[in-house]
Amino acid sequence: MNWADLLQHYGYFAIFIGTLFEGETVLILGAYAVHQHIIHFWLLIMVAMAGSFVGDQFYYQIGARYGQKIIQSKPQLGQKFAQASSVIDNYPVLTILLMRFAWGLGTILPISIGIKAYPLGKYILINLLACFIWAFVVVSVGLQISHWLHAFWAKILPYHHDIYIVLAVVGCILLARMIYTLLIQHKHSIK
Repeated sequence: MNWADLLQHYGYFAIFIGTLFEGETVLILGAYAVHQHIIHFWLLIMVAMAGSFVGDQFYYQIGARYGQKIIQSKPQLGQKFAQASSVIDNYPVLTILLMRFAWGLGTILPISIGIKAYPLGKYILINLLACFIWAFVVVSVGLQISHWLHAFWAKILPYHHDIYIVLAVVGCILLARMIYTLLIQHKHSIK
């Protein structure tokens, strides 16, 4: 079984699992698979949307049920919550729409929204839209990157032997420089 068969059989499941968390990398790889006609664009969007939605709902529920206990037990999380809380208070809908794009905050924002007791029904509706926008944008960007990489490799492929020679020479120069530096450091440490 080659990688294309594995991706066709298990790719959507892997995308779903990857997007439960912050899954931009998984989604970019999924976009590459779409570019290669291994998986389908709209099915990838729907699976990514579902995975990110389930992950966000899970974190929202953690915040709603256990958030206050977590904040009281870990003061450093209390500081992050205070920062997120001011943004959520001032721009709740915008925060939900853009939280998938806030790399590094994809976990803390839904938890904070749950702690703030934002109405669940509103959160679900806005988050569905947010997950769709996020999946569509990331897959579209991934498709464009895949296209650019294919065009780049098509232009550079005829020169691959020359590139290997240049890389080998640069590698040897760097290796010689590292060895020289280590010898100088060793010489000074003996004195």
